[in-house]
Amino acid sequence: MRKHILNIIIAAVVILASCKKAVYVQPTNDSKGISSLVAKFATGDLKEMEAVKFDITGAETDQFVIPIPWFFPEDSNHETTPYMSAMKIEANLANNYKIEPKLGILDLTKENFFTFTDPLGNQKRISIRGERTKSKKSSITFFSIESVGVTGLIDQDKKTISLITVEDLSAVDVEVAVSAHATLDRSLNGVNLNEPTQLTVIAHDGITKTTYSIMKTAPAKITYGFRSGSENLSFNLNLSTLGYTDGKKPSLAASGNFLVVSTANGQAPKYYNRSTGKYVGIMNLGAAKGDGTVASDGAGNILVADYTNVGESLKIYKTNSTTTAPQSFLSWTNTSGLPLGSKISVHGDLNGKAIIIATCDGTTASGSNKFVRWVVTNGVPGSAEVIAAGGIPFWGADVNGTKVTSRGANVADGTFVGFYDGGINNLYYLDGNNTKALSLADQTSGSGWGINNSLADAKEFNNAKYLAFYCPSHFPGWGISSELYIYDVSSMGNFKGNVDKTDALVFSAKYGAVGNAVSASGDVLIAPSADGYKMQVFTIDFNAGNLACYEFNCVDVK
Repeated sequence: MRKHILNIIIAAVVILASCKKAVYVQPTNDSKGISSLVAKFATGDLKEMEAVKFDITGAETDQFVIPIPWFFPEDSNHETTPYMSAMKIEANLANNYKIEPKLGILDLTKENFFTFTDPLGNQKRISIRGERTKSKKSSITFFSIESVGVTGLIDQDKKTISLITVEDLSAVDVEVAVSAHATLDRSLNGVNLNEPTQLTVIAHDGITKTTYSIMKTAPAKITYGFRSGSENLSFNLNLSTLGYTDGKKPSLAASGNFLVVSTANGQAPKYYNRSTGKYVGIMNLGAAKGDGTVASDGAGNILVADYTNVGESLKIYKTNSTTTAPQSFLSWTNTSGLPLGSKISVHGDLNGKAIIIATCDGTTASGSNKFVRWVVTNGVPGSAEVIAAGGIPFWGADVNGTKVTSRGANVADGTFVGFYDGGINNLYYLDGNNTKALSLADQTSGSGWGINNSLADAKEFNNAKYLAFYCPSHFPGWGISSELYIYDVSSMGNFKGNVDKTDALVFSAKYGAVGNAVSASGDVLIAPSADGYKMQVFTIDFNAGNLACYEFNCVDVK
């Protein structure tokens, strides 16, 4: 009986509950139901591309005006006027709100009327139209004085540009980049920057303005390494557009304000503005053949080497300028048993203390585990040492080769080398005795089979030792990206794990295909700026088809 009564009570509660009205929860959306309107191009070459997402906040309104960019893309001269009469409009609505008739392709040159209904059934008439809008952006994004090799440090928060130099800036020409379609309030040809000066950027709308203070100064640095968050992709250029089609033995060097690109094709290398990638000119090769490599130290000195077969004389030339002919620095009869001159690395300062390493290439007939090392003391190279790396496999020829680099300017600092061999794609650290001491296994992503873990360069920057490791993809067309890794190798305690997963890793980036795929060959270069405030990491990759630069700085922004 008690059980029967309990069942009746439960049934009654259920019936009563089912008769209650649904509880209405007032939406918290400030835009009263519409949080955003998206305008997409409906016709032509821009079809289905999003022109703008218009976020709606503030007071309730029944008139919506979508700001369509004046140009699209913003940094082009492609005006949006022809598209205004047919734009695809989409709305982001809160739950249970609706617009009738449904949105679709609208003529934004006029008002389009709709009925807007809230969850309670309340209705109102709204209108949607568009208006071409000029950009309000007014920033300086690049500031350089090429004649003295100075690139300004731009602080966008404080609106300052710091010029770290002791050079005379009384009458200099400045190369500057600003927000798309913005203008400057005056010319920067022959300007005097020895004294603090101000420069105003006027946005495309003609109203919004930003004034920057420019001064010769030395901002505070953090005490160690680069500042986390300062990393910036300065450029990522298409090699085909730059005129490169043959890239079996590419190499990079940097001096002053310039980046040198060599493809070892017997012609003089081209050089570019190292901060923008803008083409500048052809390097003066002097007596060098142009069939070998270029390399640079941490102080802006460039080495140019001829490619050298067994028994031939390896000649290496040195210069500190892209326009001054390199002078003979060392000559050595190649007794290594293997060709060399396609990959050379330098750590230190060639005018003082440094280590030069030339990698001995593998051939189709023989693999290689050798490199040749010169210790430079007081600017003078010592005798060549032919070294066989201990405890590691052999690397192969061409893209199956490698680039060996020293961890520091002392032999005891050891060396790094990475390459693919028989399914193994490791990065090795050789101790001061040139024997494997540590290694990083290939990528945990499982994509190591399609990536050429082969290119290394090490330099010091702001009291830290860094290693850049670049891994060109064999198959960028299959969605396997080339990969860049930067490790802090000031001490080797964290150098364990995998290439892409180790406590020593401080930065990584991926590069998809930009230009035509040629071969998984490339180079990587760390280049600290002369003022000590920036570290740039350059890569060239003939399968991703790109020339790229990541920039880091050590400015204390606090």
